[in-house]
Amino acid sequence: MSVAFNIDFNNLYEIDNISTDLRYSSFKSNLNNGKEIPLVVKISNETHALLPNVYNLAFGPLNPKGKIDDKAELKHEDYSKVFSTILFSAFAYLKNNPGHYLGIDGSDNARAYFYYRAIQRNFRYLDQHFRMFGIKYFVRITRFGKTQYDNPFDFEDIMPYPFRIEKGSRISQDQMYNYFIFNLKEYPANKKIKKTL
Repeated sequence: MSVAFNIDFNNLYEIDNISTDLRYSSFKSNLNNGKEIPLVVKISNETHALLPNVYNLAFGPLNPKGKIDDKAELKHEDYSKVFSTILFSAFAYLKNNPGHYLGIDGSDNARAYFYYRAIQRNFRYLDQHFRMFGIKYFVRITRFGKTQYDNPFDFEDIMPYPFRIEKGSRISQDQMYNYFIFNLKEYPANKKIKKTL
């Protein structure tokens, strides 16, 4: 994805459907081919397994089974409007749940790099509203096994480490964060997350 866009909470699609707890919303996006497609924004009910108070945010069209296809590749007519609407839904949820963090998964390096560049491009605007972190998952290496088939990595001991994202900080695509989290800037950082910073 090599699309540049600008976040602006005054440039949004109309939200068609929203749950009372603000965890679910949907809107229609216009595609380059003239078609209209419904997009869903969904915030998980359960916290991330490794991160306290972090709830996953997923977005995209629904697949035939009714699940969000967050790997769908769509050509939007107005990317700025699409991502502004998604982030405004997140902002509304956090206003209602100020102690929570939201997380977005960079499912592969290319997508994670796209998200990171978008954060950097829109840093001044986003920084007015959010405190933003990139997460790297570290897996502890145990001793090498006796045979080449033994796995030296201890996947039971995965450590997520949050890095505060700053304006202009550079990171290569192969060293990219696995996960991005954010919360309201006006709300104090969670002590358990803050402890690792």
